[in-house]
Amino acid sequence: MAIPLTKAQKEIMSEFYTKEPLKVVFNKKERNKIWSIAKERLDLTEIKPLLQERCPALLHQIVKSYDTGRNIQPAVFSECVYAQTLANLFGLSTFVNCFNNLSFIPADTLDLLQSYSLTPRYAYSTCDKTRMLIQAGGCGGVDSALITVVDLNIYTIEFKEISAKTSEHDLPKYGEDGKLVAPQDFLDRFPQFAAMLSQHTETRIFDIMGHNIHSFTPESVAVATSGNPTKKYADVCCTEDKSGYLTMMPLNQISKWAEIKGEIRTAGRNHSTVWTPIALKDFIIAKSGRIVGNSASIDKSKLNLRKERGGHQKVSGYQINQLFFVYKEHCTEQGNEIVFNLYNVRQLKPTIAGKVFFSSLKYNDVKTFYEF
Repeated sequence: MAIPLTKAQKEIMSEFYTKEPLKVVFNKKERNKIWSIAKERLDLTEIKPLLQERCPALLHQIVKSYDTGRNIQPAVFSECVYAQTLANLFGLSTFVNCFNNLSFIPADTLDLLQSYSLTPRYAYSTCDKTRMLIQAGGCGGVDSALITVVDLNIYTIEFKEISAKTSEHDLPKYGEDGKLVAPQDFLDRFPQFAAMLSQHTETRIFDIMGHNIHSFTPESVAVATSGNPTKKYADVCCTEDKSGYLTMMPLNQISKWAEIKGEIRTAGRNHSTVWTPIALKDFIIAKSGRIVGNSASIDKSKLNLRKERGGHQKVSGYQINQLFFVYKEHCTEQGNEIVFNLYNVRQLKPTIAGKVFFSSLKYNDVKTFYEF
């Protein structure tokens, strides 16, 4: 059964597909090259003029990462590139950095954005400020909004990389048995993951640590990638097709145009104090480590190095295994052994996600299907 388009989807997609198609301002190969420079924090003198001309938002994000010392992620590159390309297509020639000039956006437009949980980062506008594309951030909000200022008509837009996660969330903490859990409060907040989780509630994280789960029914993955019905989601999604052309589709119909997959990661990026202390001690003893009170020691050769993301891959700590680590600053070396307090050990949280892959997408196929 074909899913009908909403009024907003029809309007923005009709306008999009009646204009000449545009290739994204930096293709994936070019973005990877720029990202390598940014990741290593190399001098920007050579590429700065090109970035300023083609995609000033991307330049600002890179400079900001240098100034703050925080690593920049490839997804940020795609978001800036897609937003700039969309602005070019709609003739929005004025660029404003909202970090420095938030007053550029009219007060009632700001109020509308706030109601969508959006915090403006960059604005792309017509010269007379009658229409704006707002590239935004904010927890629970979408990536951007196209707004006609005079009547506050709004279209919400998500940007997705060729390979992207539709969403990813930390799973509830499992118990000492390592079994995945799905308490009702989590399911109430993220109902789109209920079916995926129900298939693995007997799975023990300790048995598969270092490996991720990808075995789910197609139906459960389709629900997971369709978005959380309890939150506001975008009207449309923009990505690039296999030839590099910016392409737009209804967000609730992504599964028609992308390969979709589900994933449970046994160890995500986020971590906390240890919540399975018995399991931790068992893992330390299994490595021939010693525990006296709250102090533990393990032969250094039995620990893997933990490195920072991006940058020069500086060693930041030691991995006891794929789930537990301790920061280097909380360790001391005594001969060949690493000594640390058990209270300083960190445990990585499992995550659940829906993923989409647009590797076979063609601009003309989408345009033709929706008869634009």
